[in-house]
Amino acid sequence: MIYNKSITATVYIINDGKVLLHKHKKYNTWFPVGGHLEPHELPHEAAIREAKEEAGLDITLVETENVPRFDIGRVDRLPAPFCLYHEGDIEEQFLDFIYIGEAKQTDFSPMISESKELRWFSNEDLKNENIKVHVKNTAVMVLDYLREQKT
Repeated sequence: MIYNKSITATVYIINDGKVLLHKHKKYNTWFPVGGHLEPHELPHEAAIREAKEEAGLDITLVETENVPRFDIGRVDRLPAPFCLYHEGDIEEQFLDFIYIGEAKQTDFSPMISESKELRWFSNEDLKNENIKVHVKNTAVMVLDYLREQKT
């Protein structure tokens, strides 16, 4: 398996039954918060850093007891990650560490110079928006998983 230099940490940030996504200008669709790992940075550290930089939110990563019904595998020894290998052309291959994060507040104060459109999505919103299938499916599964854990 050949990887390019792209290793990302993505976090599905939740609050009150909604998930936070940002509008990607190049693809004109919605994605979770995330970005590339810095040198010597662990994926969960990158997930928290990206949440602070992109949305100005303090988050707590959610510990998961069991693997949700995702078609991705659990990565051991890190808080709440799932690991997804994206296949495609060599430029499109990347390894993504996916986290679930809880935010206590819902108002944004991004710390990055370029402003991003951020929005909270409910399950119903996810069904009605133009969102890539893998992002929509993962967001719905995260919300369903957390709802099941609370019951």
